[in-house]
Amino acid sequence: MNTLSQILNPDLIENLKMKISEGYFPGIEFSVAMHFILNDGLMSESALPVQSLLKLESWVIAELKKNILSYSATELKNKTGEILDQVLRGNTVRLLKHGRAIAEITPVS
Repeated sequence: MNTLSQILNPDLIENLKMKISEGYFPGIEFSVAMHFILNDGLMSESALPVQSLLKLESWVIAELKKNILSYSATELKNKTGEILDQVLRGNTVRLLKHGRAIAEITPVS
């Protein structure tokens, strides 16, 4: 499983800014949300709203799942360059053999 800090990409950051500006995570500012994400959900001291932090964590995990693309072993063989381009764009790629997940390629931060 990826840690929260491994999934940062420009789209996620922009979506996070928008969600915060809309009040989706009450009581949490952008800098605090980024600190939370970059520290993989750990906060040293927190007088922050627990429900908002839990909602933030759930939202980030859901965003991670959106960025997982699946390819079969045959597709990997035939589309290696295209698949690696997906990883370079910040997506996680799941490799399947006979429909069963066998590996994931994740972007290096």
